[in-house]
Amino acid sequence: MKNTQTPAVASGFGLLIFYVLWIVFVGTFSSHELLIGIIGAALATAGLMIVNIQYPACFSPTMRQLLLIWRIPGYLFVDTWGIVAVAAKDLLGIDPAKSLFRVVPFATGAKDDACDVARRVLAVVYTTIRPGSIVLGVNVSSRQLLFHQIERGPAPRPIGDLGGRT
Repeated sequence: MKNTQTPAVASGFGLLIFYVLWIVFVGTFSSHELLIGIIGAALATAGLMIVNIQYPACFSPTMRQLLLIWRIPGYLFVDTWGIVAVAAKDLLGIDPAKSLFRVVPFATGAKDDACDVARRVLAVVYTTIRPGSIVLGVNVSSRQLLFHQIERGPAPRPIGDLGGRT
């Protein structure tokens, strides 16, 4: 027997979250804003449900993968300093910036497996949140990850931690 309570609970949480976000966005409790907020939250929740029915989200990370987030503050500090140093050298004419695109082998896994999807998504998010690099794509068929770096160096650690060979 299929559990029909889960979509109802999810839509209730969605409605509540969208409504709270609306109130925070408008910053007032006027009656017309509260009414429009209910309508907007209902429409947003309906849209979310429709998209989820057509394209169900497959995201099932392991706890180890999620806990890699603790490194992000350090990445932000180190990469910001690195960008300041590269920019200063470039502006002073000491050493021009040598940003580059790189491709690294990446264990992409199966296209539709929820754990593999989560690993790819987290590799993209954890790498792109760093100021010095951005992931442009993960090619599942060729098992490669394309990213851009401000300054040549080893592939960012989150790529290696989540399946890339650096």
